Amino acid sequence: MSYDILFSPKSRRQIKGLKDEKLKEKIKEAVIEIGKDPWHKGTIKVEGYENIRRKRVGRYRILYMIDKQRKEVLIVKIEKRSETTYK
Repeated sequence: MSYDILFSPKSRRQIKGLKDEKLKEKIKEAVIEIGKDPWHKGTIKVEGYENIRRKRVGRYRILYMIDKQRKEVLIVKIEKRSETTYK
């Protein structure tokens, strides 16, 4: 069961701002995995939010929302892990 992947404007800017091509490729692979199965083993529900999950890619986190009815995943944020990542 595959889901369509959508990117928020913020997540697009964050990806374009990455200078490391290897990291970009790893993030691309992780997004493809999320599209195939948004609940797969490497993802975790973000505390305090009903419908937001995260996936770790090195020191970065991909935060996304799942719309089951539309079969879409919205990539909300791609950010280096910090105290404000989940805010």
